[in-house]
Amino acid sequence: MITTTRDRPLHIRVREGKSSIWFVIEDKRQEQQQEDDDEIVFRQLDFPELGYQRFLASLVVLNSKLYLIGGTKINLNKPTCPVPVGEPVREYEYLNLQERRPRWRRQPFRRFLCNQHLASSKDGLIYGLGPQSHVIDPALRFGVIHTDLPKIIDEYSHSPQPLAISKNKIYAYSRGGYPNFQHYLFSYDMEDKKWDCIFKNFWGDWATGVVLSGDSYLIAYGSRHPIEWKRDKPGVWVFDICRRQWLDEPVKGLDEALPVIPDWAYGDWERGYIYYLPRMFEIGTQRFALLWEESDDESYKLHCHKFILQAPTSADEPFVAQPLSNKVITLNGGNNKILGCTVGLETEHGRDE
Repeated sequence: MITTTRDRPLHIRVREGKSSIWFVIEDKRQEQQQEDDDEIVFRQLDFPELGYQRFLASLVVLNSKLYLIGGTKINLNKPTCPVPVGEPVREYEYLNLQERRPRWRRQPFRRFLCNQHLASSKDGLIYGLGPQSHVIDPALRFGVIHTDLPKIIDEYSHSPQPLAISKNKIYAYSRGGYPNFQHYLFSYDMEDKKWDCIFKNFWGDWATGVVLSGDSYLIAYGSRHPIEWKRDKPGVWVFDICRRQWLDEPVKGLDEALPVIPDWAYGDWERGYIYYLPRMFEIGTQRFALLWEESDDESYKLHCHKFILQAPTSADEPFVAQPLSNKVITLNGGNNKILGCTVGLETEHGRDE
């Protein structure tokens, strides 16, 4: 029997009415250990209910622990409140995925964390980016927060939105304000603790993506051409970090895999999370996955598309995706929405509680 390296699992949290359902995406090779079988498996997880709904929380899986961080807590079952009202969450919940019967544990914070979070496989820290950027060390039993991420300088004072994380840097963008709505792209050096503006004035809404070849390329889904604002061309775009410029064409080979994002998704600049744009994850060596949702009044579908990337032979050629497998599952529909998805990470030195 042929053995092969397993893909990293993808974890998804989906709202279903007043509760949440959880899935882990695995590949069939984990069961059969066959090199040529890339079938995607959606497996529903039996997690206990929190007792309330948690909206727009960051979902992080690190060293076999799943974390819900930030967001707003809403009690949907409170009979005296006809319109549910959220309250800031001043704690994070986590559970151990290796337990036979995982249970939620809570760790209080001193402040409301509305930020978005990325986990580092290098140092085992969780980086939160937003109005008050900070670092969480989950290995410390009392959940100490180090608020040592400096603010971006005044010229680019908008809150950073995370795009990707490498072993050395975090990549983020700040949404441009009135009148042109153009964005700035930044990198944050995790050792030097400094921000660097690496590109000014680009367009679109962007989902989290990946960094390749050390810190050579940033690849993420964007809602339009990043430079030519009149070109409404959604796709997986590539930023050449070394040359500090966007490639002129998106990754080839993904047109049939990607969704058609509805026009209304881009109509309101003041609201976040209007539409859950396709997230891109690195699940193995030169292996990637895109995850997104598709919904209407009658059905709700979760999509996962796995592929490998072929690097260009010259600097101006596009990357090309070669599909491995595709899977779609249909849920009841009506009131479903992705509330979080992430890839499971293990730290290099097994850093853990």
